[in-house]
Amino acid sequence: MQGINVIDYATLAVAASVVALTDASPTLPATAKRMYITAETDAVRWRADGEDPTTSEGHVLAVNDSISFTGANYRQLLEKIRFIKQTNTAALKITYYD
Repeated sequence: MQGINVIDYATLAVAASVVALTDASPTLPATAKRMYITAETDAVRWRADGEDPTTSEGHVLAVNDSISFTGANYRQLLEKIRFIKQTNTAALKITYYD
């Protein structure tokens, strides 16, 4: 990932209600354009099309899997992506890049 810099690292708790990166601690940085996410404790579902995921609809991010949005400017995606637990409360670990 040459040419991009780490901005911040965050944790996001994902439970029965839909959450966004603005719910992470710390929240989505204003200058973030890229991210790397790992599911730490359980699977989640996610969508980035402006619609909310459900426990049965959306892309699955299984426990110990990751997704990477680092190859371009993904700011719009970062603002739209939403998560919900698939079965049990989950924790996501997020690294933000410029």
